[in-house]
Amino acid sequence: MQKKQEKYLSLLHDETSLALGCTEPGAVALAAAYAAAVLEEEVQKIKIIVSSYILKNGMNVGIPGTGMSGFSIAAAMGSIGKNPEKGLMVLNGISDIEIQKAKEMVKKNIISIDLAETEEKVYVEAQVTSKNHYARAVIKENHQNLVLLERDRKKIFERKAEELYEKNSQKNLENYDMTLKEIVNFVKSVPEEELKFLEQILQTNQAIAREGMRGNYGLKVGYSMLHGQKTGLIGGDIATYASAMAAAAADARMSGCELPVVSTAGSGNQGITATVPIIEIGEKLGIKQDKIRRAAALSILFTIHTKQYLGRLSVLCGCSIAAAMGVGCGIIFMKDGTYEQMCHTVSTMVADISGVVCDGAKPGCALKIATAVESAVRAANMALNGKGAGGQDGIVCEDVEATLSNLGILGNIGMKNTNRMILKMMLQKQKI
Repeated sequence: MQKKQEKYLSLLHDETSLALGCTEPGAVALAAAYAAAVLEEEVQKIKIIVSSYILKNGMNVGIPGTGMSGFSIAAAMGSIGKNPEKGLMVLNGISDIEIQKAKEMVKKNIISIDLAETEEKVYVEAQVTSKNHYARAVIKENHQNLVLLERDRKKIFERKAEELYEKNSQKNLENYDMTLKEIVNFVKSVPEEELKFLEQILQTNQAIAREGMRGNYGLKVGYSMLHGQKTGLIGGDIATYASAMAAAAADARMSGCELPVVSTAGSGNQGITATVPIIEIGEKLGIKQDKIRRAAALSILFTIHTKQYLGRLSVLCGCSIAAAMGVGCGIIFMKDGTYEQMCHTVSTMVADISGVVCDGAKPGCALKIATAVESAVRAANMALNGKGAGGQDGIVCEDVEATLSNLGILGNIGMKNTNRMILKMMLQKQKI
């Protein structure tokens, strides 16, 4: 048990990280920063090459502090800041003068965005040119994983294939023997002090939810839900409140809010969805902080677990399919429910919202998050009352792990062409 606790704790630490802005443009900015940092001259040209999943997920999302969206401004800012050591916080600390310089780079049309010919879901390449030098940085497998850095065609750094396998926890998850049952056992038994680091994660993500409620961000989904009750169309229950707060966080983040979030399994919106409803519901119900942290750990770990089946990036919405189901399990935990009730919650949610697709990061993500959190509360409430979807409901199986496996098959095999079609539709609407 001690060894498994250490592995789950390591996973919690490794798969939660601070990020400013959307992780896909963040990865582009990070690659540009790596390349520009070794160039040692003023950048004259930038070429960004990304996988179809990265392109889809980042082309319409706001970049903090700029009033602009997309990869070009992110790449420009990364190349100017030259701070790759910041990871996905690489856009933090860029001055107003530097932002203006980045905007001028975009206007000069010296930054190009191309689609990579690769089956990799996470692939970002930055080629940066100056008057006398050339540099290239490649990020692969996850959003911060630098695998190659070159200057004038000479390798400065390279991560070998076997090192990639060891580093990438997403590919190495089988060593954790992850199941929902094992996650629940861990959450119940882990010493309280081991999870205290989650307090900062919860506070960080709650802060951007509060900001989303205050500011004029995106579609104002969260604000509309919380302040639109006078129409009589929306109730004032906990489900609405939790959904609204999670949506407000996404409203802010997708519209370029300058507050950071703590991501889960490589996604800030997954981090928001997995944590904000837990702390908001927990506080509304008067749950003790230790129990809220344990519920958050359960939600985060279940998100990571489900992403094992779906992949790092997926045609299925990770917030709806993974993170919100984690929330449902966390609610059951806070209400002293059983493992079986968590299984019922997951099954009901799969029967409810398994078909929600990812059509990129954008302000409308707040809508999907609101829907998913409401589904989580509804499914948990049903489970606590002895009801849940079962083997007669479509792709739902009696065994929860078999149900999750079906989700993975649906997303990775059954919908293989869907991602290409979604990207094609998005590209037809705008010139990159």
